[in-house]
Amino acid sequence: MQANLINKNTNEVKHVKVGFSWTECFFGFWPAFFRGDWKWLLIILLVDIALGVFTWGGGSFLINLIFAFFYNKFYVKDLIGKGFEPSDKGDYHTLVAQGYIEPNTRFGGSNFNNNQSSSNVTTDASLEELEKLKKLLDDGTITQEEFDAKKKKILSL
Repeated sequence: MQANLINKNTNEVKHVKVGFSWTECFFGFWPAFFRGDWKWLLIILLVDIALGVFTWGGGSFLINLIFAFFYNKFYVKDLIGKGFEPSDKGDYHTLVAQGYIEPNTRFGGSNFNNNQSSSNVTTDASLEELEKLKKLLDDGTITQEEFDAKKKKILSL
C-alpha cells in the first residue's frame, strides 16, 4: 500500500509506502539513506554493525528483517512530526487502517474522519452567521419568519 503526505507549509509532497518494507529487509540501511532519513539511517547502521561484528553478519540480516516490519511506520510518524499530513481522505484511512495514526487524529483543521456528506456539514462561518442572525432576532431587527428562512438557507435545509 501507499499514501501521499503533504506539508502544507512548504507544499512538499512525500509518497510513502505503508506496511512491510521489502527494501529495508533486503538492503538494510540503504532505503533510509536514499530517503534522507538520517536518524534511522544512523540507528540501523549502528545496530547492523554492532550485531554483525559478533555474529559474522548473521545478526545484521536478522535486524534488517525486524526493522522491515517497523521502518515504514517510523518514517511516516517522523514525517507527521515534521508537519506532514495525509493529502486526502483515502490516504488518511490507509494510515488509520495500518495503525500508523489514531482514528480521530486531526491535521491542520482537516477532519478526515468525517463521515457526513459535505452538504450536511456545518462550518464555523455558517455558525457565526447564525449567531449574528440570532442576535438580530433577539434585538427585534428581523422577524422570526425572516430568521427561519435565512437559517434554512444557511444550513441548506
